[in-house]
Amino acid sequence: MRHVRRLLPIIATRPRPFVETLVSNLVVHLGVLGVAAGLALLIGRTLAGEPAPVAEWTALLGVGAIVVAIATWRESLVSHDLAYGLIGVLRDRVFTALRRSLPDRRDARRSGDLAAVALADIDTLEWLYAHTVAQTVSATVMLLVTTIASVAISPLLLLVWLPLFVMAVAVPFIATGRVDARAKELSTRRAALRADLVEAVQGLRELRHAGALDARRTGIGADDAALARVQTRIASRAGIERAASDALLALAGLGAIAVVIARIDTVPPSLTPLAFTIATAALLPAAQIADLLRNGGTLRESSRRVLEILDRPPSVVDAGNTASQLEASDAGLEFRDVGFRYHPHAPLVLDALSFAVRPGETVALVGASGAGKSTCARLALRFWDPDSGSILVGGRPLPALADDRLRRLVSAVPQGAPLLSGTIASNLRLGDPAASTEVLERAAAQAGILSPDAGLPDGLATPVGELGAGLSGGQRARVAIARALVVDPRVLILDEATAALDDEADAVIGSFLRQPSERATLVIAHRPSTIAACDRVVVLEAGRARAD
Repeated sequence: MRHVRRLLPIIATRPRPFVETLVSNLVVHLGVLGVAAGLALLIGRTLAGEPAPVAEWTALLGVGAIVVAIATWRESLVSHDLAYGLIGVLRDRVFTALRRSLPDRRDARRSGDLAAVALADIDTLEWLYAHTVAQTVSATVMLLVTTIASVAISPLLLLVWLPLFVMAVAVPFIATGRVDARAKELSTRRAALRADLVEAVQGLRELRHAGALDARRTGIGADDAALARVQTRIASRAGIERAASDALLALAGLGAIAVVIARIDTVPPSLTPLAFTIATAALLPAAQIADLLRNGGTLRESSRRVLEILDRPPSVVDAGNTASQLEASDAGLEFRDVGFRYHPHAPLVLDALSFAVRPGETVALVGASGAGKSTCARLALRFWDPDSGSILVGGRPLPALADDRLRRLVSAVPQGAPLLSGTIASNLRLGDPAASTEVLERAAAQAGILSPDAGLPDGLATPVGELGAGLSGGQRARVAIARALVVDPRVLILDEATAALDDEADAVIGSFLRQPSERATLVIAHRPSTIAACDRVVVLEAGRARAD
């Protein structure tokens, strides 16, 4: 349970809801036991013909029942408020860890698998926070109270339910190994299915054009059937264990009655209902512990997968707020003897690469497929640090720049530049969520969005569908450029920005590149028209640069 234990301290971020959950849970359990015990004692004395203040006890038990009902409602409210609040905190930490560690050049994971961690695995932990921690404390208190009550009635009563308690806990405990294996299989199959679904949705158009949609659907159906078989086996095992728990509960009650009927240890018959109540109530903590053990495998596996994300080392280490302001005249981009490989034993992608892009200059970086052009763009954005050499902006090595400062100094238009559902304005604000309307209009004007020939009469209010649906290739290119310009970067990188778009988009890029600017602009391209719009060309060959 070490993975689960590591996630428990997060409760400290919401101490008040946790204390309320714990208190409410104790009131519910002790209140139910008190009402049941009081009612059992009243019935026992009445059946035995012993005098009993029926009216007073009935009123008292009624008040107790109302208190229990209110506490049950409150416990449900605060426990789920606690759980969902903690899940929100945990999900924020997972996304922060992903932002810090991705892209990982050594351990790529499918986006659907990461989505499964960020959604399904974290949601699974709702049971941990809402139904485990406070309830375990309550179960311990209940066990102590029923033990004292059993000894008070008859020490032999303890011998009736204690062995059954051990058996109820032992069954799921013994099966822990198999439970963990099933939980891991379930989690793996769920993640694989989610990843397949994400990829299928993202590539729906390509699958349809290739005539592979039916085959992919068949494969997903087979994965879904395999997942269903695992879920069925887990549900079947849980059903058998719960049936065994119910049988043990019945045995405890029968044993308690037998103790009283036999009048062992001079137990009066009037205590028969009370003995029955205490013996069966004593097994309720066992049922809670058994439930925890039954769900333990799933909790452990989900916790392990979440911790794998939280423990991922950052792809780069942020320097913090150490960077000074840079003058516009100093804001060039320079690669100095940069060496880089994706894996320790892989061949060098870049080998002592050196070139510079001066302020006000537009440089085209060209080369064969796989030469490392896009790698240069990602290194300039500091997705990774080079294995040797250095990359500088304004004469300062990138590690000396705080991350938020770097994102404002260096901006990029990546290949494809995916747009999100919303409006042009909401897409531009991805570059800077706090950007004013004036800033958005300035960037939109620079990218030509507001010009009549852009075909966007609604301007920033133009609706945008998922992945840019509803916009032409040229319009998407304009939005992608404007989004990069929102932060007014000193260095702009266009990484095959028109590779997946049409000639209209290429013309838009070319027109933009011909505009005078004080920015240092690096253009990674293969289209002759785009290259021709640049001031000079650097050819990437065998990991090194040569001027063309």
